[in-house]
Amino acid sequence: MIPKKIHYVWLGDADKPTQVVKCINSWKRYLPDYEIIEWNQHNWDLNQNKFALVAFNEKKFAYASDVIRLDVLNRFGGIYLDSDIMVNKSFDELLDRHAFWGFMYDNAISTAVIASEPNNDFITRLLDKYAKLDFSGIADGTVEVTNNALITKELINYYPDFTLGNHQLSLSDGTAIFPKEYFEFPSYDQKTNFSNHLLLKSWGNEPISVFRKFVRVLLPIIIGPVNFGKIRSTRGKKRFVAYEEYEKKQRNYKNTN
Repeated sequence: MIPKKIHYVWLGDADKPTQVVKCINSWKRYLPDYEIIEWNQHNWDLNQNKFALVAFNEKKFAYASDVIRLDVLNRFGGIYLDSDIMVNKSFDELLDRHAFWGFMYDNAISTAVIASEPNNDFITRLLDKYAKLDFSGIADGTVEVTNNALITKELINYYPDFTLGNHQLSLSDGTAIFPKEYFEFPSYDQKTNFSNHLLLKSWGNEPISVFRKFVRVLLPIIIGPVNFGKIRSTRGKKRFVAYEEYEKKQRNYKNTN
């Protein structure tokens, strides 16, 4: 069973934006009996992983957090949340599993909400992979640019019963995969819309244009959050089309060997 622990990562010394504070307050509201743990450069030893250390020193905090979230889940178990996850209801009914993930798009896994018991074999595999990665590979293309891409590919490689397509899946080791409407995007079905991912990019180094601010803030008000989520999902899916082809090749290879 997944422990009632919420892990999140906040690196650097910047204050949390108002929206991040609102998100954390939503965790406290809907998950009052969960232990909430912030991980940062002071309580997680960056020297234990070179990829995370180099990313932190280059102020690429999101990449460092990719490693930290997996490590703390594997050591302590619980639920990892990105700091811009707005929780809508209790996660209690999901805890009776070995682990769970959710889709971000129809063809990519989300890493904003991840849950696991301690000592998960798949997460151990991911940590082993990160231990061998060179951060410079992000720039030269030898390392996947996002953890969504890396982990989607590893899910395809590791689980014969994992398939893309935004389905609800129950994998062979007791891991559940949920549709994107569970954790990522708003939904009319309030029974299964546990959280929404605001995609604040709180650690981004580039200024946000006026147009992007309009899209993020006003467009959901004009067309409604569910319709805005559908647009985001459709646009985002285009970035991961290559993984649909990768899945087909892997399945064909396994079927012929």
